[in-house]
Amino acid sequence: MFCSDSPLKLYVSWFITLVLAFFPISRTASPTTLANLDYKNPILKNLRSEIKENLRISKSNLSQDQLIPLRYYQYKVEKEDNFFKIMARTGMDLETLSSANELSSPHDLYPGMVLEIPNMRGTFHPEESADTANEKQKLAKMYKIDPDKLQFDESRGKWFLPGISMGKIEKSFFYGFGFSFPLTSAKISSNFGKRLDPFTKKETFHGGIDLAAKHGTDVFASMDGEISFVGVLGGYGNLVIVKHKLGYETRYGHLSHFAVKVGQKIRKGEKIGLVGQTGRATGPHLHFEVRRNSKREKPIFVSH
Repeated sequence: MFCSDSPLKLYVSWFITLVLAFFPISRTASPTTLANLDYKNPILKNLRSEIKENLRISKSNLSQDQLIPLRYYQYKVEKEDNFFKIMARTGMDLETLSSANELSSPHDLYPGMVLEIPNMRGTFHPEESADTANEKQKLAKMYKIDPDKLQFDESRGKWFLPGISMGKIEKSFFYGFGFSFPLTSAKISSNFGKRLDPFTKKETFHGGIDLAAKHGTDVFASMDGEISFVGVLGGYGNLVIVKHKLGYETRYGHLSHFAVKVGQKIRKGEKIGLVGQTGRATGPHLHFEVRRNSKREKPIFVSH
């Protein structure tokens, strides 16, 4: 037994303090692996049970201490899977599965992708926020939810909102109704994803789509927004960036001419520039890109 001023005891205390300073304990438990979507899988049964119980509590007037704390199950997408199958098997809904994994459409899934599936339905507040009482009250008022039911995810720096559904605007983005084609007519010359770089002939990741069109063809805004950038940027050449709601932005590269200025409000279908061959381009075309919270997403266009 050590006395209160034992050098070893003091050293152990100092060491623990140092470890906690650099490796703080998170209030969100480590993810549990979900090996398959078989209804007989006990882990899947437990996930569905927790989701059902938390949904009941989030819709009631019961206090937070009766909610099962927020935690995640991880599932690796198989070749035969699709978004709606995973959603149904796990007891999730569109809002939660897309929000937790920052999916911009059902087509974002691919074999080998690891999904994080929360044990409660709801959505994340789209912006990073502080874990403070003031922020909690502010969000509770904004979303009209009992503040005691809000859950803070330290690893993401975001608040989880149990029982809150996706709005109509966000659903329109998710299903592909949000963006319109930026050219009246064009041929897709290079798709989103892996491709052979036209300059190096090596396989690289292409973060948008290339639309082949004649030099000087009108380019239109794909969605309502505000012009946040007009100028030259690296391989994009002449570039226009439009900021949209919910953390989305669209990029229009290789332009020959600008028809907008920074700070300007723009409506879907309004002219923003002309097709060109500036920057890193082998011929006249438009490089069109969609990003959400700085993450590049596959552009999806669906007719109403």
